Amino acid sequence: MEDRPYIAADAAECKQRAENETLPADERLVWAQLAAAAELAAIRRLLAKRR
Repeated sequence: MEDRPYIAADAAECKQRAENETLPADERLVWAQLAAAAELAAIRRLLAKRR
């Protein structure tokens, strides 16, 4: 059986993982980047609705 990677549901969950000090620094950096990308995607969606 293969291990499945953890998948966050939203930006807040990604941010929570990025702040988890028990994870390795490089993994935390990836989670922080994913949190920022998710926030930007949410902003893009809101702007698209306003058009």
